[in-house]
Amino acid sequence: MNVYELLSLKIMPEEISKSLYEQREAGTFHTPYKDEVRLYSCIKQGNLHALIEHLKTFMGSGIVVGNMSSDSSRQHKYMAVSCITLAARYAIQGGLNEADAYNFSDDFIRTIDTLDSPVHILEYVAEKIIELTNLVASNAQKLKYSPHIRKCMQYINKNLHRKISVGELAQECGLSEDYLSHIFKKEVGENLSSYIVTQKLELSKTMLFEGFDSSKICCTLGFCSQSHFISSFKKAYGITPGEYISLYK
Repeated sequence: MNVYELLSLKIMPEEISKSLYEQREAGTFHTPYKDEVRLYSCIKQGNLHALIEHLKTFMGSGIVVGNMSSDSSRQHKYMAVSCITLAARYAIQGGLNEADAYNFSDDFIRTIDTLDSPVHILEYVAEKIIELTNLVASNAQKLKYSPHIRKCMQYINKNLHRKISVGELAQECGLSEDYLSHIFKKEVGENLSSYIVTQKLELSKTMLFEGFDSSKICCTLGFCSQSHFISSFKKAYGITPGEYISLYK
């Protein structure tokens, strides 16, 4: 089943949402807090498998929320913002960098603000909480690396918008180029130069979605030519940047 179909939202009628008595009479209540905690704890743990399983439990009963607006689109947007706000906090508890979590949340809300279809909003929520869970898991993996490798990765992450040399990284870490390259490959399982390209390509996907063309991305991320960027992108993801954004849209 498509992962976007895992979220099912049920909205209480306005007259029931206002009264606990009416909720008891109708047998309709908000999704229990303990179920929410189980779901968000999966994000905190970076456990994608458990997250999907908990999402599946909502397929039958659906996620029940109170009536927050008479406008369906606005109702779903309110739900989405509440969801990502909590998810980002649980991600921080799971070890994700605060700035990364808050930036993720802000970017999510900016995108939600542009969506009008309740279906598209729910699709985006499902997509991003899965992405956030994977970010927590990836971050947890990085914490297992030695201090030199973590420092190297942090420096790369902060300087993706320009060319980065192995010599520059070695100087930042206080190591020789050969030794840094050796321990990086040993711990990460990937050549340092390849890792830099991979991180740049991941950032390029975000830039493509934000409207940057290949020429601008090539210049910004320090690829030697536009054709080099396009060929690197296709080698990594199996499609060109143009095909990627067309599929995403």
